[in-house]
Amino acid sequence: MEEKTKLKSQKPSITALEIDFSDKQDLIDLSSDEKFINFILMDTYKSLKIAINGNLSKVTLFDIFNLSILIEVKKSNYIPILGKIMDVYELAEDYEECSKIKNLIKKLNEKV
Repeated sequence: MEEKTKLKSQKPSITALEIDFSDKQDLIDLSSDEKFINFILMDTYKSLKIAINGNLSKVTLFDIFNLSILIEVKKSNYIPILGKIMDVYELAEDYEECSKIKNLIKKLNEKV
């Protein structure tokens, strides 16, 4: 109960990133790097939990400051993203976290 109250009162933090690349191939390599993908998904999950519990219509996830890009997600995209995140937890056989994600999806569907 205390964690839910804390999540409702929190604002999602925006993760600042600097993406250093010298050519297009560097970006292609980064986009397929498992560590990078997992970092992005887990950081996104943290922000989405706060956004859902705070009933936010959108959330800013990342500030790629060296490119002057903000990555924002609208509420209508929360469920597909949570599905991708749940895939990661299913592969890791972390069914407790999968259950938490299903509850977030259920909460979103109830608000529609």
